[in-house]
Amino acid sequence: MKPKKVNPVIAKAREEGYQEGYRKGTHFGFDQGKYSACMLFADKFDGLEKVPGIGPKMMEKIVNHFGKEYFQEVKK
Repeated sequence: MKPKKVNPVIAKAREEGYQEGYRKGTHFGFDQGKYSACMLFADKFDGLEKVPGIGPKMMEKIVNHFGKEYFQEVKK
């Protein structure tokens, strides 16, 4: 059985489409992963001020260490 001849224009278009789809999917995956990690991190900080032993001074140290952006209210 002879191998089928492939139109080079179609083959090139298919390969470019595949590469573009792979690139978009990879970027989406990275963005989704970053979002999930941020949400997990924000959940860990939620209610931290209610933990016994963490007073205003310790909370201020924690906020200064990690940055205020981690302690902003996260919309779920």
